[in-house]
Amino acid sequence: MLYGITPRMREYLQLYANGCTREQVQKALKVTQNTVYWTHRRILQILGADAITQAVRSVGVLFFSLAFSVALRALKEKYIDLSLVPQRTELRHPPAPQPDCDKAHCVGGGYGVVSVGDGAPDRRDPHALGVYLRRVTPTDIDPSQPFEVEFRVLNTGLAPIDLPVSPHLSDLQPSDESMAFGYFSLALVVQVEGPQRATPSVGLVELYGSAGHEGSILVLKPGEWITVRANVKLRSWPSELIDTYLRGEFWLRRNTFYPHPGGGSTQMDNLYPNATSTPGIPVHLLHPAALEDRKQ
Repeated sequence: MLYGITPRMREYLQLYANGCTREQVQKALKVTQNTVYWTHRRILQILGADAITQAVRSVGVLFFSLAFSVALRALKEKYIDLSLVPQRTELRHPPAPQPDCDKAHCVGGGYGVVSVGDGAPDRRDPHALGVYLRRVTPTDIDPSQPFEVEFRVLNTGLAPIDLPVSPHLSDLQPSDESMAFGYFSLALVVQVEGPQRATPSVGLVELYGSAGHEGSILVLKPGEWITVRANVKLRSWPSELIDTYLRGEFWLRRNTFYPHPGGGSTQMDNLYPNATSTPGIPVHLLHPAALEDRKQ
């Protein structure tokens, strides 16, 4: 059974399946536009649980048309497998000038700077994403080894959203290494739930895109998704071995790279589509000391 579908949602789905527009649904159910908005979003969150068959059983024949349309979208799903693809992310820059040296010391060389612009989401924004962890292998995780994760990135909002989908940042850089250029990045994040150290326990993989490179940006319509398979490794580790959950998150950014002799500077601006909360996957995190005990 698909939990969360209410009788009111069934009415909404029946009208939707019959081809009604949002305005017609609002008029037929005598509700506000805001109510229709949040009902639609909640239905997409429930569908994100990946239980179309269960949904049909839960709401009956009236749901069939909508479930069928979602299934058709799945046939067009984009699948990105990064587990066997070394990503090219290094950016070129002009060579560093020769250092200016005297008898005591040298001055010169390259440098790099990263700055991040921050903000906050707006609940009224019709753009929203949910990152679901479809699979984690293995579920007994060794801190010294990467583990395989399958992400599903679902548009849970009411408007199309542009997502970067290229594995290779290097391919987006202009041939002139001295030119500044802009690109988008999407970090798919694995977050360890529960109490954290000063540095949260996360692992991630990134995708990139630029409007000037065909195929590197995908327009994801409401209810559509992409699936990404990748190997990730947690960047920090809890102090004790624990049974916990891993949960999917995302960081969507607009970036500008400014090359200069010997290095480059990157300006990152966080983008804030609304984030849909998603369920976690249970895992067992092994402490290095426990791994040594197993070997003995």
